[in-house]
Amino acid sequence: METKELSCANCAAPIFVPLGEVEAFCEFCGSHLRFLPDENEMQVVRTREEMKYRERVAVQKAILSKKLEQEERDKWRATAGKVAIAALPLIGDAAGKAVFRATLQRGGGCLGCGCVGMLIVAGGLVAVALGFF
Repeated sequence: METKELSCANCAAPIFVPLGEVEAFCEFCGSHLRFLPDENEMQVVRTREEMKYRERVAVQKAILSKKLEQEERDKWRATAGKVAIAALPLIGDAAGKAVFRATLQRGGGCLGCGCVGMLIVAGGLVAVALGFF
């Protein structure tokens, strides 16, 4: 990384600052120094700030995406549980409890949302409605 050499405003010690940086600490006197970038460095500063902004946006997108996925899983689990409870009188107590457990457990579907249990209950309801049981 390219650096420029400046002098500390407090003790005149040499300070090597990477191009585009606007802050530094003097290793000799411990002063916190701030600089105004010159015209040549402004593009470096702008690029660095743009990269930081894009990184923050990407992190926020990832957080929101995970939150949305979790909300969708929770909705599926709630719906699957309601269907399993509603199907209890039709498919019987033991089968209903097994389906209910399958819908609410992690791994009860491709995303752990219980969709497999939903399909079992829906299939049972269709079978009962068509008179197979």
